[in-house]
Amino acid sequence: MKSENIIKDTTADAAAKIHNGVDQAEDTIDDSVDAFSARLASLETQLRDSGERLLASAKQMSGLAEKQVRTHPLAAFGVAFVAGIAVARLLRR
Repeated sequence: MKSENIIKDTTADAAAKIHNGVDQAEDTIDDSVDAFSARLASLETQLRDSGERLLASAKQMSGLAEKQVRTHPLAAFGVAFVAGIAVARLLRR
């Protein structure tokens, strides 16, 4: 009977230690997920801001290019022609 109590106590102690270990692992994982979520949200915000700046810059460059083409149409045609020849030569190889 005494050995049965020892086995039960040992089993209960082992189960308690395993349960505590699982709880600690769960807490660690929860903390890691929370930190990862916060970092991901920060990166999402940075990416969105960068995209908006890029879009604004592209619109500005497009406006400048349109202005140059309207101001110097013959030069724009020449640049486009030369660029077309260069691309055609690169594609032939």
